[in-house]
This record gives sequence, C-alpha cells and structure tokens, in this order.
Amino acid sequence: STTWSAPFYPPAHAPFPLIRSTMGDEALKLRVYITSCNIKKLDVKFYNLERPRAWVTVTCGEQTHTTQIGIGLDPAWEEEVFFNITDPAVDKVEGVFFIKCEKNGNEQQLGDKQSYALNKLLKAKATYKGLVVPGGKADMMFTATNFGDEEAEEEDDAFMDFL
Repeated sequence: STTWSAPFYPPAHAPFPLIRSTMGDEALKLRVYITSCNIKKLDVKFYNLERPRAWVTVTCGEQTHTTQIGIGLDPAWEEEVFFNITDPAVDKVEGVFFIKCEKNGNEQQLGDKQSYALNKLLKAKATYKGLVVPGGKADMMFTATNFGDEEAEEEDDAFMDFL
C-alpha cells in the first residue's frame, strides 16, 4: 500500500507549482507569471502596424520587469518575476502593454496602464489577471507566495433569504 506523508508536493507537470513559505521574517513575495497575449482583433491599419512586435511591462513600487519582445499578434512570453511586497493592502501592480511596428519603427503604448490590487489574493493560489488592450488582452497569473488569506471569504447569501 502507498503511504502519504506531509508535506504533499504537487506533480512536476502541475501548471503552476505550489509555493511553500517558512515562518519568520521572510519578505513578502508576489509571483507574476506573464504567459502570452492575443490581440488578433487589433486594427493594424489604424495603428499603422506591419510586422508587429509586442511586450509588457509590470511594475510594483520601484521594481519593474519588461518581457522579451514577442513577434506577431499572439506572442507567448512564459516569463516569471517575483516582486517584494511591503503592504498587500496598499501595494499595487501596474501593467502596460507596448507594441512596435518592425517596418517603420513606430512604437506606442497600446491601451491604458492598468492597476491590480493585491489585498484579495489567496496565499499560494494562482489568480488570473488580464491586461485588456484594444483588440485583445495579455494573460498573467498572480500568486501571493507567503501572504494573503488561506481560503476565499464566504459569500453572504442573506439577501436570498426572502425566497
């Protein structure tokens, strides 16, 4: 018979590895995994783009990470970055999407800068965040490695009591 013991480790093929923390004075860390984007519905003539190149910049306080430049309207980055977090109730991550025309050198920010609050993240659970831009979005996963609630808060169904 098979005997299981703690701690349980996920299989190597798990899409997002569980991150275990130790107790103590360890700095709070946020894992941001920038996967890919799909902006195939972008009006490339309006934005004057031929042979587009795209990248994402994410910022948390003074810390910044810029992905490699992806080719086309649906590049895959699969990049991981860790940010130090001072206060999850206050700190935010900001994301900006950029695109460049390889042919004419026209470089521009696509869409608005977007902010993501960290106070609702669950500890060691990957949470999807989308960076919405004209013509599509960029996909990211945020994981609070050693902060956040263990479980989601129970939803209050009291408003349904009259039924």
